[in-house]
Amino acid sequence: MAGEPVFKPNENIDEEARGLSIVGSSAEAAAEQIAEIARSSAPHESGDYAAGIVVQKTKTGARVFASDYKSAWIEFGVPSQGKPARFNLRRAVEAAGFRFKKGH
Repeated sequence: MAGEPVFKPNENIDEEARGLSIVGSSAEAAAEQIAEIARSSAPHESGDYAAGIVVQKTKTGARVFASDYKSAWIEFGVPSQGKPARFNLRRAVEAAGFRFKKGH
């Protein structure tokens, strides 16, 4: 049918959408909210773990991570020492109303 418009999907739509300032600022705001919740629920023996929970802008949005050297022990536990996992960051993601996807 000549003259009819043809739909051509944009293969880069996800990357282009992430590049919009509104998407980046929304991701950063969500990351800040998650970090705040994680800091408030972090163990406070020394305060280093809570102080090490930071937000970092990325090319596609933002991320939250814990930079203290003990972070993995606190997050995932130390089974050989009988210390259970706390999953503090994961729980903060869920408390902020987001879903945590394992492996992402």
